[in-house]
Amino acid sequence: MAALISTPNIVFSIAGALPIATYLEFLHTNKQIRDTLISEGFNDKYFTDRLKPVHIINDPSFQDDLLFHYNATNVFHFRRTNNPMSCCLNSYKYLRWYLTKLNSLELTHDDVEIDFDAFFKDQHTKVNRSLQDKTNILVNLKKFIAMDTANVEWNRKMNVKIARLIKGYTKVLFQDLQDAFANEEYSVVSLIVEGLNNLDQEELIVEFFKQENKFPLDFFPPTILDSAGELVKESLDDVTDDLIKFINEKSKIIDSCFGLQLPVMLMYVEPVIQKNIIEGFFSKECGKNVRITPFVYDSLMARLVPGLNESLNAGDRYKTLLRTFINLYFEPLLVQFFNDDIANFESESIQEIHNFEKHIREQEEQEKDTIYKNLLTEYNNDQVKTNKFELLTNFTKIFNSKKDQTQQEITLKLNFEVLNKNLKNLKTFINFELSYKIIESCRSRIQNYSTFNSILQIPGVTQIITQAQLNSQIEQLFVKLLHVLSMNHVKPGFEKAMDLLSKYDPNEFKSLESIEHINTVEPLVKFTELINIGDLIQQMLEIFFNNELVLAKITPKDEFLNPVNQAKKTFESMLDNFVAKGLNLGIDKLMDEIEFIFNALQLINDFNPKHMGNSNIPVNFGPTKCAVKTVELLSNHINLLNGSTEKGIIDVFQQEIGERFFQIIVKNIKKRQVSTDGAIILISDLNLYYDFITLTLRQKNITPFFIALKEVGQLYLIDTRDSKELGKLVMDLTKFNGIFKQEEIYEFVQRRSDWTKIKKDVERVMYGLGLTDCSIM
Repeated sequence: MAALISTPNIVFSIAGALPIATYLEFLHTNKQIRDTLISEGFNDKYFTDRLKPVHIINDPSFQDDLLFHYNATNVFHFRRTNNPMSCCLNSYKYLRWYLTKLNSLELTHDDVEIDFDAFFKDQHTKVNRSLQDKTNILVNLKKFIAMDTANVEWNRKMNVKIARLIKGYTKVLFQDLQDAFANEEYSVVSLIVEGLNNLDQEELIVEFFKQENKFPLDFFPPTILDSAGELVKESLDDVTDDLIKFINEKSKIIDSCFGLQLPVMLMYVEPVIQKNIIEGFFSKECGKNVRITPFVYDSLMARLVPGLNESLNAGDRYKTLLRTFINLYFEPLLVQFFNDDIANFESESIQEIHNFEKHIREQEEQEKDTIYKNLLTEYNNDQVKTNKFELLTNFTKIFNSKKDQTQQEITLKLNFEVLNKNLKNLKTFINFELSYKIIESCRSRIQNYSTFNSILQIPGVTQIITQAQLNSQIEQLFVKLLHVLSMNHVKPGFEKAMDLLSKYDPNEFKSLESIEHINTVEPLVKFTELINIGDLIQQMLEIFFNNELVLAKITPKDEFLNPVNQAKKTFESMLDNFVAKGLNLGIDKLMDEIEFIFNALQLINDFNPKHMGNSNIPVNFGPTKCAVKTVELLSNHINLLNGSTEKGIIDVFQQEIGERFFQIIVKNIKKRQVSTDGAIILISDLNLYYDFITLTLRQKNITPFFIALKEVGQLYLIDTRDSKELGKLVMDLTKFNGIFKQEEIYEFVQRRSDWTKIKKDVERVMYGLGLTDCSIM
């Protein structure tokens, strides 16, 4: 035996396998063993290794003046020591009483009843310890068992017992905690929480608080939307205010119960925000009407969070973290909102347009039906009754019909009435109120986006959406507005109107009207009103663009490559093209109307009266009825565009009317025979036309044409006896300002009623000889 203990390695092997209590006995077996263990440094290593599981390090420089003031409740309340052996000896000394008790307990299962008062009684004073002392003793016992691992069987058994002991005591504490909560004894709760926290029961504490403070199932109202699905702002404010009150109440309780011991507030409020507030209520409300999403988000970020009291438990970053939680769990709703909002705007706007078009179609059908019924009343016969479909659908074949006279008269009237109804409804093809409604819907959405501006200014919060992304969303929405209006309403409206206008022929339908009552070309007037509506829509869009995008510094006005500016330019170009094409077509129809009046009212003998020598019949030397009517009609149309488009376009429109009118007058003169007496009437007409051009139309570029026309009138005033003078006049091109060539002047002279009498003299002056002077040798 002496030989064995004289060998250090054998002593070290034996000592290293001993539990602390046995090691201490072995250390004091005899002086040789003690000297061997201490002199070789094994003793320090043994105790240093034992302290490692409880995270106490050997620091020779550390001065522990309070080493001998520790007891069973605080024996491990340090992290460094300069004497590992003394540390272990004291921990064993102070805890041996409780280790013995623990070892003697029959803890065969978790539900064994334990007399904790008896277990925790002090060995010497026999008084009951405080709750904190009791939990500290349990924690220290657990640590000692963790560091005394040499006896594996003992260590396993003691680990099981201490675990069951802690579990049992934790159960008792939670029962006490529940009673204290029920009685609102929050100071008691705070003490119990401190003990439970000491036993590493943080998760159970938080879970317990959540269970005791569940979010009320009936907290929210059934909805914050009205019967039309729109947000009731007052309801949202009420809900937010109730949430502020609820969270503040819980925050006050948590501060009283937990203080700075455990960050319960954040662990409690995060799932409330996620599951109850956002997912449980607001996500459903936003699902009913996605457009309320910005308002809900703004209410949470800019009303709820600022309305909360500071939280001791949550710390200085309480409100910042709450906004982070809101962003985290509200983000899917915002992403969905931004993804869907433009698509929803497009579909809703197109549906509005479809509803409008449906209403127009129904009106047209009703008008057709009314016309048909009126015709049935007027022509009450079986033949009409059996041809309803043909009457309503075959308007283009009316004048080729081989039906009897009555049927032709009916179809003619029906065609006239329906076409006139449609022409009078031209301006309804583009609806100002509908366009305004769609523009306002877009404006409302952009204003919804503006709710994010205040949130973007909040410092220290990671934002879901940046200002650049928000600006891009607004620009995309405006581009979609332009696309919807142009492709689904304005463009189809103009195309339909122009198609209908192109079918208008006064020669077909004016026979059913009294020519005296023709004051305007109704289709052109209505088309001009359509242009006015288009111009108003463009002005609204321009104001919208300036106010909502340019002034808000979202879109640079002069940046050509910007998609918004390009889309806006495309819309304006489309509108200008339709205006130009429509006006050309309108001028065509106006000139058709003028020609119709010339053909209908310009009588054969207007400029060649046969009754001039009959003194019993009064002679009218003023303008003809035809001239008066054409000037009246033109006067009613030349200012149609004033105020609705640019002056340059108005000038082009008026100049085109003047030039085309000039051509019709020339054509009309060349069709008539003019006597010297009738020349006075022709000159009266030409003077009326000239006055219209200079005083009403006031387009200086075409005034020379009508001055030349007045000179043409002088060709017919020259007496037959002065035919040679007439020939000289034909040769004088300066008199007509270069407007007419000699051949044209010669054509005018040929329309004199005495042409056969003066032809020889005129040609002799023009060519130096007459045709009768020529002979073939």
